[in-house]
Amino acid sequence: MSDPTRILYIHHAFGISGATLSLLFLIQRLDRTRYTPTVLCLYDGPAAQCYREAGVPTITGRHIDHFDHSLLAWYSLRRVDVLARKLATFYPSVVNTERVVREIGVDIVHLNASVLPASAIGAKRAGVPVVWHIREPIHPGYIGLRQMILRKIIDSCADRAIAICQDNARQLIPSERTQVIYNFVDFDKFDRRIVTTTPLIGADSTEPAHIVLMLGGVAIPKGTEPFVQALPLVLSKLPNTHFVIAGPVPEALPGWQGRVSRLQSYHRRIQRFIEDHHLEQHVHFLGVRRDIPQLLAACDLLAFPSVMPHFARPIIEAGAMAKPVVASNLGGPDELVVDGETGILVPHSDPTTLAKALIEILSQPTLGRAMGESGYARARSLYDAQQNAEQTFAVYDELLGARPASLTATHLKGIADGN
Repeated sequence: MSDPTRILYIHHAFGISGATLSLLFLIQRLDRTRYTPTVLCLYDGPAAQCYREAGVPTITGRHIDHFDHSLLAWYSLRRVDVLARKLATFYPSVVNTERVVREIGVDIVHLNASVLPASAIGAKRAGVPVVWHIREPIHPGYIGLRQMILRKIIDSCADRAIAICQDNARQLIPSERTQVIYNFVDFDKFDRRIVTTTPLIGADSTEPAHIVLMLGGVAIPKGTEPFVQALPLVLSKLPNTHFVIAGPVPEALPGWQGRVSRLQSYHRRIQRFIEDHHLEQHVHFLGVRRDIPQLLAACDLLAFPSVMPHFARPIIEAGAMAKPVVASNLGGPDELVVDGETGILVPHSDPTTLAKALIEILSQPTLGRAMGESGYARARSLYDAQQNAEQTFAVYDELLGARPASLTATHLKGIADGN
């Protein structure tokens, strides 16, 4: 029997994010007789601890930095100090990645986000095949220079690029080395049969409450502000409606040299809106939670009011739990929600239309159940954990010549077809 394939996964996030959990779910499905995983986290924080608690060998630090250039995060010229600092750490990150790869001795390097171009170059210099997960839409920037450079690095360094949706794949240089493998959901964990007693609200009313769940916390790209702005309109028709927001909430930390961060300012603006419209009893911030299946089981529908295109893990998790979805009609969500069948797509940053869609589903339980059933069938078909994980493992085996790729015929087929 040949030795197991040694895979080094490089992960950038400090906290627990969708990318953190997606990688964990993938690693948990590895056949340890065939693959030996190690995770390199750039920062020692909750994400690294998450992998350690799951029994995954995890190392941290190594003086490697990431470089954000996606619609979710990028370095604008308003923060030229941050951009300069990131550029200064780029080449050292290349060198340090190469050193780590050589020291550990691995067969494949798997990068867990597009924000790791320095690590891609370092792994390539070490002569190791690179699998690069593209989980974010690339930011166009001011004149497209950084976008062009990142696309070329992906094209030249990635032996295989895995995009988690068609929208992300379309932004790359077309190549037969790129394929779409949707993120997946664990149907054992996200079990629609869950009966939860998780208290989401403290309402005293005996009237049945309508619960709308948003996963993503207080974050500008997630659309927390237009979500909260839709609530007064919903309450005018359905007075016992509650908006529940799970995810990180910025701490009230003093701004650097008297300046308040953009996210803290965003949070305060939301809080002022809640206070001005007397919504305190109807908006519930839960903070970071690890019981997402239970939260979904307790809600009537999921809202994903993003203001920027990106793949939405909460939507596929809602599908697994047979919950209808109202989401922004942007790249990513528009692939995951079949408008009028599994939920409703609405224009982004439009609280009025968002409220109308929420009211439509909440006021028609039969419609909501039908959409939930359709969403469940779609999730079973497209986002099954074992099926999609095996597609990724097939990429590993193809790179090492263990078996011919079973998926090369589907490389970018959906892109060419415009699906």
